[in-house]
Amino acid sequence: MTFSDVQLAGGPGAPAEARRALRESLHDRVPSRVLEDAGLLVSELVTNSVMHGQVSAEARVGLRLGVNERRVRIEVRDPGRGFAAAGADAGPDDPGGYGLFLVTQLADAWGIAADGDPTTVWFELNHPLSPPAGA
Repeated sequence: MTFSDVQLAGGPGAPAEARRALRESLHDRVPSRVLEDAGLLVSELVTNSVMHGQVSAEARVGLRLGVNERRVRIEVRDPGRGFAAAGADAGPDDPGGYGLFLVTQLADAWGIAADGDPTTVWFELNHPLSPPAGA
């Protein structure tokens, strides 16, 4: 898997910058559906970094983008103290937790590494080498 690393300023502009970096890195390497799903999920995770990890505009959110012929892996790192993924079971009518609900629904795999510094939340999306015949 080939990775690229991006450092983003925190604060309210971070999710849009993360989507831009993702599009620039992956636009010609994955199907558009995968790129759209990855954009939504990276927005959710970077928003969580800003809100719950309290990453201000003076701090940084790390974004690690990986891709190969079968899979995309996105890692979002912040200096926050991490969290338990209890919100992953929340639904659209529950207060908060909807972002992790989306990650659970759309990602083929995801996890949290909060045992060190920084906290890392990652997800993976599978994608085919080429579109199936007739698609």
